[in-house]
Amino acid sequence: MKFIGSRKVTWGICSIGILLAIVSAFFLPQIIPVHFANGIADDFGNKIEIFLFPILLLIITLLTGKENIKYFLTHSKTFLTDMQYNLMIDGVLGIVLIAEVYVIYSSFL
Repeated sequence: MKFIGSRKVTWGICSIGILLAIVSAFFLPQIIPVHFANGIADDFGNKIEIFLFPILLLIITLLTGKENIKYFLTHSKTFLTDMQYNLMIDGVLGIVLIAEVYVIYSSFL
């Protein structure tokens, strides 16, 4: 069974984001940066807002697992294969995970 391009990777990325938020919530300061302009934090929020990233990861993971959404995206004009579809979703989840890591990292600077 192929691991790359499967839903196992998608759920793995989602799980990493959830675990990262739970663990970092114990160590984050009360105020964390939540918006950046040109690499400089210009808006701040409560550390509970770090859980917005895992919620987004979970919503994307659950919605893209639905057959009607998958059918719509794979049978549109592009005709994606199942592996291409899963890799596309994993890429989106990876970008959200990188944003989460960046917010956590910049909270300690």
